[in-house]
Amino acid sequence: MLNIPFEIPDYIQLTTMVGVFGAGLYILNYFLLQMGIVRGTGVTYPVLVIVAASCVLISMMREFNLAGSIIQMAYISISVLGLLRGYLSRHLVRFSDAERQFIAHHLETLKPHQARRLLNTATIQEFPAGSKLIEEGKTTDFLGFVLSGQTTILKDDQVINRCGADEILGELTFSLGLPATATVKATEPTTCLVFDNIQLTRLLRRNRHIDDALKAAHFRHARQKLLSSNKHTLRAQNSSVAA
Repeated sequence: MLNIPFEIPDYIQLTTMVGVFGAGLYILNYFLLQMGIVRGTGVTYPVLVIVAASCVLISMMREFNLAGSIIQMAYISISVLGLLRGYLSRHLVRFSDAERQFIAHHLETLKPHQARRLLNTATIQEFPAGSKLIEEGKTTDFLGFVLSGQTTILKDDQVINRCGADEILGELTFSLGLPATATVKATEPTTCLVFDNIQLTRLLRRNRHIDDALKAAHFRHARQKLLSSNKHTLRAQNSSVAA
């Protein structure tokens, strides 16, 4: 109990201690948020807000304060809505088979609702054999994920690589905004998940976590594609020497 020099009923001391605990919890929660230990979009932060606000409300039992009560009830209500929104976004988000294919290969670090927002900027498109998806030397906003089919990558009309399902096309030109360094042609009917450049750019500007996850996927894939192109070039050179 609090050491107060005059007599105060036990229940008043108890409610006061509960209120002090709630105030301390508010401060601790805000400190953890600023230090990056908890996230505003996570579960821990709103739960601690609910507990802290409830404690402060209890402390107002003896001396009711309308303004203070409204603030605490608003904190509780908004936090509950945030928890409900998080639950629905994690458990009720739905993906098509094509979208799940893309997520499994490149977006494992994103939460379902974040992946959903990213994939809302993409559509499935079909490309007949012989069509050019990207043309060397031209600036393009094409960014696509191959769902099925086969593409050939040519530089100066020489085949330097082939890309099939689960490959990303146009990641370097999209990231750097430079003219394409190679031509990408569909060698058979190919289906791609193609992103809308304008919608995707707007989304990435507002969502750093999604932007970081997509850039990391592009970096990993570009490295793998470069290694694959080098191997393809070496095989071609060895075949020429053998011939």
